Amino acid sequence: MKAYLRGIYSTALTKLLLDEGFEISYPSRSILIRFKIIDLNVKPDVTIIETSDKQGVLVKGLSEKIEKAVKVIVERLRYVIMKKSPVNVGSVYKGLVIGNVNGDALIDLGSFKGLLRGIEGLKTEDEILVQVAQPSWRISELISLRRYVAIDGFYMRLTQNNTVTFDDSLRKSPRFKELLNLSSILHREGWGILWKNTAAKAPLEELIREFEELKRKAKLLKRNGSIGARLILEGEGVYRLDFPHKSLLDDLRSKVVPTVKGHHIYRCFREFGAAIDFAEFMLARSVDRTFVEDCLDRFIGFKSLEVGSRLEFEHRKLDGTVLNLAPGIVENIDPELLTVKRRIYGSGFYDGLEVAKEVGDYALTRFKPGDWLIEHRYFSSHGEFKGIYININTPVEVVKGLVRYIDLAVDVSAKPGEKPKVLDMSELEKFYEEGIVQEPIFLDALKAVEKAKTMVLSLLEGG
Repeated sequence: MKAYLRGIYSTALTKLLLDEGFEISYPSRSILIRFKIIDLNVKPDVTIIETSDKQGVLVKGLSEKIEKAVKVIVERLRYVIMKKSPVNVGSVYKGLVIGNVNGDALIDLGSFKGLLRGIEGLKTEDEILVQVAQPSWRISELISLRRYVAIDGFYMRLTQNNTVTFDDSLRKSPRFKELLNLSSILHREGWGILWKNTAAKAPLEELIREFEELKRKAKLLKRNGSIGARLILEGEGVYRLDFPHKSLLDDLRSKVVPTVKGHHIYRCFREFGAAIDFAEFMLARSVDRTFVEDCLDRFIGFKSLEVGSRLEFEHRKLDGTVLNLAPGIVENIDPELLTVKRRIYGSGFYDGLEVAKEVGDYALTRFKPGDWLIEHRYFSSHGEFKGIYININTPVEVVKGLVRYIDLAVDVSAKPGEKPKVLDMSELEKFYEEGIVQEPIFLDALKAVEKAKTMVLSLLEGG
């Protein structure tokens, strides 16, 4: 099976997939040099690209193909948050307008409902041809739809505007004129072509073959557009794999090329690319690893923090929600345990404590980089202890002024004079049973819960 990879995880995942018998289609120059593989210019079975937030990858392709690739990656890495879009991206449906949601059309597509931006010219009970625009990661979420149908391929996209366009980098490519000429002789029958960057190295016969394949799919729209069937054309299956334990990918990459500790955590921040490249340049020239990694850590990692540093908290949830908690100021570093003071704003009650938030309240938030929990101790403006809340999460990542982790849903809390309570264990169990949270993460979360209970008891007993 052939895979196409791009993004910060490419070297690690190329190593993993080659070990499992995969071939790599259109390898990048760095992959060709590092692995000394053939430059295979053939359409891949699966496409693996980094997510927009760089926290993992999207795996795209025909359903039966991506299932195999995902299975291999998850079984090898194990510490993975896995989500499958319930609908295939690019699928074309015949739907029924059933309502209006804030100016957008609510479309019934049979087994699910979607939202189409803008309702101009549409009324309830109208039948309409729509296309799934984006993957969906939340079960209750309305699927994002578009009215403008396009037929997507690996090298090109057929569009309904009868024009020929190019991805930006292709315009500067030696291939530009050749593709322009090819576009003029293809029997497009009113379809436009958007040439993708992936067409830059493709053999002409590959391009023509895909064009004919996409044109056959396009004809299905005309043939079935007037039939009452819901699904007209199947799109691509999509998985999202998040990597909360990035050191495992560091280990894989280090088998191929010199790799600093924290490589993939740091690579999530484009602005630190040059620093990482220089550090690994030094490793490749046999400079002492401990020295190099310590310098990098002091520049952009945990050791770059000092008392008085400001820290932001990126709290990611298993359903994909990203929350930015109230930022704080580093109060103490001892020696790897960070204590951060955060002002509490707003009204209401503290989660799990049923204690009211009051003006002047603050939290002392304590954690270690790489740990599976974060402790929050809440105090009044007069320093009166109000309660403790320990969040169970994936290993904490600390880069410069940001703390990032995935909340694993379960927490431990206690008020003064009370025993610790475990909160929302059923929610974590649900994510585990659905296959979103893999077993190693689930088991480590359970260990973290027990550790949190011990910490709470020790605190409340004055230990």
